[in-house]
Amino acid sequence: MEGCKVAVVLDDYREWLRGQGLSKNSPADHIQKLTHLWKFLTRRGLLNEGRVNWPDIDRDLIAEYQAYIFDYTSRQTGKKLACNSQINYLSYVQSFFRFLKRTKRIAFNPTDIIKLPRAPQLLPAVLLKPGEMRRLLAVPTVQTVIGFRDRTIMEVLWTSAPRLSELLALTVEDLNFEEGLLTIREGKGQTERVLPIGEGALAWAREYLRAVRPLLQRQRRSAHSNTLFLNRSGQPLSKGGWDAKMTVYTARARINPLFTTHSFRHQLASDMLQNGADLRHIQQMLGHGDLTTTQRYLHVVKGELLKVHAQTHPKERLPVQPVTYRGSHDD
Repeated sequence: MEGCKVAVVLDDYREWLRGQGLSKNSPADHIQKLTHLWKFLTRRGLLNEGRVNWPDIDRDLIAEYQAYIFDYTSRQTGKKLACNSQINYLSYVQSFFRFLKRTKRIAFNPTDIIKLPRAPQLLPAVLLKPGEMRRLLAVPTVQTVIGFRDRTIMEVLWTSAPRLSELLALTVEDLNFEEGLLTIREGKGQTERVLPIGEGALAWAREYLRAVRPLLQRQRRSAHSNTLFLNRSGQPLSKGGWDAKMTVYTARARINPLFTTHSFRHQLASDMLQNGADLRHIQQMLGHGDLTTTQRYLHVVKGELLKVHAQTHPKERLPVQPVTYRGSHDD
């Protein structure tokens, strides 16, 4: 079969993405999200021996691929892809074909036929009560190296709410113990921001650096790295590795299994809003480029405030009496 080697094209695509001002880990995420495309093209006989003839992929085929993504069912869970996951897979394919067109590998972009599903506007209200959060933090066995590391990570997530990719990119130098600040250098869109980090999290981080990280680092056989959070082999901790740990910890803590690493950001925003924080301060902490993104958290807070008001206000506990105006109709 004639055509371009996919591996060569992906190498070029990776370099092209690095020049687009994305975060350090974005190229790997973009390429990983093309996995379903390769499966689909293989089934259609368009990917053979690692080669694809890109002009063979037309709008009809892309329409079939969108249907394939919509109908895809996980063998592990038996569930279809969530709406946001469908949007991710389809938008990354759009990005890839924009690259193919701009590098003149194709004459037109067949993904212009894709109509992305409408994402749900409201955030899932997966928030923990104070007791549940304490239970989650208490799950890691802090008498072990890995358990202490994981407790430190959760303390940082709870107090500062960085994105997982940002947390995993932290270096030792990004912690400022004197000023109580955490510098995010690998933010979304390669933007840098500074976050406050509480005294409790600083205490855990200080001891992690003193007594635990050196034990992980000595397992590393390659060159020295200043990455803050390491795995048991002394390598930088991966997203998949941490997500697997979170799944175990939420189950052991007997909390809502939908509470994920990203939910720490929901938790921080909602807690701060309920305690009177300004929306723009939360926007700065979360690294949102647009205030409207931060405003979505107001939906969660409004619902929680209505619930608390109904349960705690003394007037709301009394039976509702019929109300009828019996006065004059004159002003």
